[in-house]
Amino acid sequence: MSNFKIIIIAVFVVFAIVGIIFFAGFGGSGGGNTTIGPVVIWGTLDARTMNGLLKEIRAVREDFDTVTYIEKDERTFDTEFVNALAVGIGPDLILLSQDSILKHRDKIINISYDVYSQRTFKDTFIEEGELYMTPDGILGLPFTIDPMVLYWNRDILSSAGVSAPPRYWDELFTLSPIITQRDRAANIVTSLTALGEYRNVDHAKEILSTLIIQAGNKIINRHDGELEVVLREQGESVIAPAEAALRFYTEFSNPVKSVYSWNRALPSSRQSFIAGDLALYIGFASELVGLRNANPNLNFDVAPLPQSRDGSTKITFGKMSSFAIPRTAPNPNASFSAALALTSQEPLIILAEVTGLPPVRRDLLAVRPTDAFRSIFYDSALMARAWLDSNDEKSGEIFKDMIENVISGRSRLSEAVRIADEELKNLLQ
Repeated sequence: MSNFKIIIIAVFVVFAIVGIIFFAGFGGSGGGNTTIGPVVIWGTLDARTMNGLLKEIRAVREDFDTVTYIEKDERTFDTEFVNALAVGIGPDLILLSQDSILKHRDKIINISYDVYSQRTFKDTFIEEGELYMTPDGILGLPFTIDPMVLYWNRDILSSAGVSAPPRYWDELFTLSPIITQRDRAANIVTSLTALGEYRNVDHAKEILSTLIIQAGNKIINRHDGELEVVLREQGESVIAPAEAALRFYTEFSNPVKSVYSWNRALPSSRQSFIAGDLALYIGFASELVGLRNANPNLNFDVAPLPQSRDGSTKITFGKMSSFAIPRTAPNPNASFSAALALTSQEPLIILAEVTGLPPVRRDLLAVRPTDAFRSIFYDSALMARAWLDSNDEKSGEIFKDMIENVISGRSRLSEAVRIADEELKNLLQ
């Protein structure tokens, strides 16, 4: 018997014991039967990846034969999930993204801390996973993390005599006049970075969110068990962190500034990078393969996202998904056992190998990979943070308006942040 199978079997023995406790906590019937019955999982993760992972588990655990996965379209997932619950045919588990926690929290079973303790959760998963922790329990067990990183064009930087990508945001002020090139008509032909706009900057909302969080503002905070929007809070700073972040972000689209490097007439930031016209592209770890395939001749590398020079903690944005149990699940015990199995060490090792993404478990991140790209992804996973977004689509509009109100001159920085703060409060309510 292989070491892999021995480890898997040992882990599943523990699951069976924990499953008994969990089953009793949910008041299920059936005399304490802990065998996993049919468990249907819904998510937006690629079906080939999930089915391959389930196949590996079935090789050592027969009762996983009835665990199946159905891939859903990210654009229609929320609607399908709500409609399915309404007629009582919903899934047994869902992959709940971090930006859907608030949207679906009333439809999810809280896993009691008596079953899965806070200490165990914090020791097992990276810090961003704590978004799924509530005063009453855990809404999901983390499964994937996709951290934001900095892709950089080696040819552009080398040609300008720049030996390494920026480590701090303020370095962009020096680099932009050196890297950004214009033609005789003053049109930008080579850009340092795509910041300042919203519509043609991929992940603009996540980038600005990261700048705000790095500056010391959580955007939405939990206080005495209640959630509150804190975008306008100034803290001990001379200027409110959100205002400072917004000012920095919008500088790069101002034609009168020396750092001017982007405007809305340009292609999307991703397409500009693929074409070799953008030196620095802020994207997610999951984009690596797509960038390679789109332009095999593109000479690029990856680095951690730049940080605030004054920040005491390194932070990047991370897109996370966790296994959550719908309230309509007919057998919560089976759902929980399946979630435990899928978030254990060996399945997550396989997942990391297949996807190229870093694992969500701290013990697995402690073993650094030798691959140059993945080592950056692993470090970035530990730095990953996000915020409790009550509606991803509507908050995106709020961030778009906040940016465009400033660059168009319709609002001052403080006014743009105030309006965004009020709109986020209305959205949260």
